[in-house]
Amino acid sequence: MLKNKYNLKLLDIKKKNNCKIVITGGPGSGKTEIINSLLKKNFYCFEEISRQIIRPKRLMGIKNFFSEKPIEFSKILIKKRKQQYIESSKISLSKKKPVIFFDRGLHDIFAYLNYKKKSYDHIKFKLENYPYDMAFILPPWKEIYKTDSERKETFQESILIFNYIKNIYKENKIKLFEIKPDTVENRVLQILHNLKLNNLINF
Repeated sequence: MLKNKYNLKLLDIKKKNNCKIVITGGPGSGKTEIINSLLKKNFYCFEEISRQIIRPKRLMGIKNFFSEKPIEFSKILIKKRKQQYIESSKISLSKKKPVIFFDRGLHDIFAYLNYKKKSYDHIKFKLENYPYDMAFILPPWKEIYKTDSERKETFQESILIFNYIKNIYKENKIKLFEIKPDTVENRVLQILHNLKLNNLINF
């Protein structure tokens, strides 16, 4: 399915910047539930793919791929999120489906590397070539936070990651809105309300 996905030139990608919206935040902040709700509402959504990278490595005996090999992990993730971005630029939007949502964006990768204090100067990738129209960031929420076999960070670490993510989107001048803890439905309503206020949807 992903064959020939790199035929679009960067200029073409920018011309087809068809309203790309990121749902982001620290680990365990409720992103997946929001994306699932948006999918049920028939929006275009690109789901989080980092676990697809982590799981095979864990079966190979690498318990925490990102912690053990952050640069290698990040290079793989850049490739996959870049594929998502390019794929999204080929989608024709409509009044019923006016925006595309992403569970994390390319910027998150570099925020995590900043959190790990890892230099990525040698990674030849320009974030400015992959802009998003808007990002919604979910703050740490202790009441719902839990670790699992793939989410190893403590709640305190999730707070640090949240701040690094927030900073990188601001540094890249991407319009950022914080979505307060609430029910999934109310958080989705917050997101849709902000999109409507910014004339990105009209329903």
